[in-house]
Amino acid sequence: MSGEYERAISIKEAIEAINNRDYLLPAIQRKFVWSSHQICVLFDSIMRGYPINTFMMWEINSDKIKNEYKFYEFLKYYCQRFNEENPYANTFAGLKDFKAIIDGQQRLTSLYIGLCSTYAYKQPRVWWPGTMDENILPPRKLYLDLKQPVISDDDDSLMKYNFRFLTEKQYQDSLAEPKEHHWFCLHKILEFPQIDGVSQIWKTVVVRPFLDSVGLSDNEFAQDTLSQLYAVIRVQKIIHYFNETSQEIDHILDIFIRTNSGGTKLAFSDLLMSIAVANWDGDFRKELDDLTKHILQDTNLGFYIERDWILKTCLMLTEADIRFKVKNFNSEQVQRIQSEWQSIKECIKSTFLLVRRLGINPQSLTSKNAVIPICYYLYKHKQGRQSLYNDINNLAKYQEQRSKISQWFYMALLKGVFGGQSDSILSNMRDVISDNIKETVFPLESIIERFKATNKDLRFDDDYIESLLDIQHGEGRCRALLHLLFPEMKSTELFHIDHLHPRSAFEERALKSHKFLQSDEALLGFFSDAGHWNSIANLHLLNHSQNLSKNDRPLSVWLNDPNVNLNAQDLLVDGISSEFEAFREFYEKRRSKLKERLKSRVFMTTQLPLSPTIENWDEEVVEESNS
Repeated sequence: MSGEYERAISIKEAIEAINNRDYLLPAIQRKFVWSSHQICVLFDSIMRGYPINTFMMWEINSDKIKNEYKFYEFLKYYCQRFNEENPYANTFAGLKDFKAIIDGQQRLTSLYIGLCSTYAYKQPRVWWPGTMDENILPPRKLYLDLKQPVISDDDDSLMKYNFRFLTEKQYQDSLAEPKEHHWFCLHKILEFPQIDGVSQIWKTVVVRPFLDSVGLSDNEFAQDTLSQLYAVIRVQKIIHYFNETSQEIDHILDIFIRTNSGGTKLAFSDLLMSIAVANWDGDFRKELDDLTKHILQDTNLGFYIERDWILKTCLMLTEADIRFKVKNFNSEQVQRIQSEWQSIKECIKSTFLLVRRLGINPQSLTSKNAVIPICYYLYKHKQGRQSLYNDINNLAKYQEQRSKISQWFYMALLKGVFGGQSDSILSNMRDVISDNIKETVFPLESIIERFKATNKDLRFDDDYIESLLDIQHGEGRCRALLHLLFPEMKSTELFHIDHLHPRSAFEERALKSHKFLQSDEALLGFFSDAGHWNSIANLHLLNHSQNLSKNDRPLSVWLNDPNVNLNAQDLLVDGISSEFEAFREFYEKRRSKLKERLKSRVFMTTQLPLSPTIENWDEEVVEESNS
């Protein structure tokens, strides 16, 4: 290694270096990924004198490297999903020398956000917006409570100092509340005058006058806390770093992998992403970011996909080993991906449009990995001279193709077959699709046969069918099940999941108003049980106009409305009373009809040898629509 440890610097000096573009990030770095809580813990550690580990810099003085390799500026403000990408830094021969951060990006970015910028994350219990919306993702600045330390027995982080990210409204509201806290914005600490020296004169010249101005001059904790903050940010030299001077990119890449792969916060896939970026002729990060933004922000799509998913799909479509291994992102493999990139990109867009037209929305897509085999099939199956993805969304053609694909997709989502380690099933799915790629339609039957008697068995038995009929409104699989049961829904329409007998009719006050329930405790219990009125037996998919017309009207009234373009047979309630008093009979008979229809739409077996559990699903918990 050709380098050495340099003189330590203060945090303030590091911030100035970021602002002056003396510190940049090499393309091999991943995105900023720290949570707001992690940032607070970092500042608490600094305030308490804990070590924050050594940084590693790469001194760039080669015109060749400045010309040929990509570098990025630090993220100056962070917004979850919508501003997570570092801005590109235009480096060129003749540009002043600078340092690229090999190890320490997350910590330095966290320091910058806390002291100079904002951090925005989604408000709880609200939907993700299609574009950046400060009402849903309000920017927050980092504050420190000068009045008292953390007082809580439930603080798992064992923090002493109360750091908190607050919106402007939260801060303003705190000023009107009883003075339990005094929130000090960390941005102000860089606005104070700089006074160096071991005499700690800043305590009397800077800290005390400020505390006098806010009425905290007699608070000993405030005096100690603000003095310590001034010292650790502006005076103490706590940024220790090793400066690597080699200008050999392979040597630097090796250092990067060795220094980062041991940390639990850096996923191995992030390193592979970095290698792919380094081997791409052009700006691969921008290509990936543009694609993820399109899939998220296009009004016909709205799905959020990670870079990892795109990389996995690229490996799948280019017939590579799909495991995240260093050898799978060597120069030769990355060049193959790049040579097919335009087709891969368009195929991914078409596949997600198809998924949306199959009725699955972003909230009900419980496994994004289930989309990859569809993508592979559309990419490899030829219709004439072109791949099927070019024309699969032409609704005048390929109805049978879409029907087979949708049937497999719904079953895969309902069975959760992509749970756990999905690499194995993706490889096997690719094999079976490849072996049958010349068949006229999607090889559903061959896929079923391939996975028989395995823990990825796509067949259903009677017990599993019964469990599906217990699915409740709000569960991620609810929409997939309803589309499997009612495949005739138009793919161009937006559908809402609605209660046939309205939810409001089962509220406690409403039920108590019915005389026929007052004398029958068992029947009242049946009506009160959400497992009955909130389950599939009382749910249906309604388009927008149908949903508006339904509102909270009783089912019998709504069905008899001549303006409603639905009949009992459409809802699978023909021959069943729609009166509220007959809800028990309605539930039992419609559930029975749904069961028979479901059996006709899936592949059945007498008993499954293995049954995957929901806990093994490979995606995070999704938010379900309240529509």
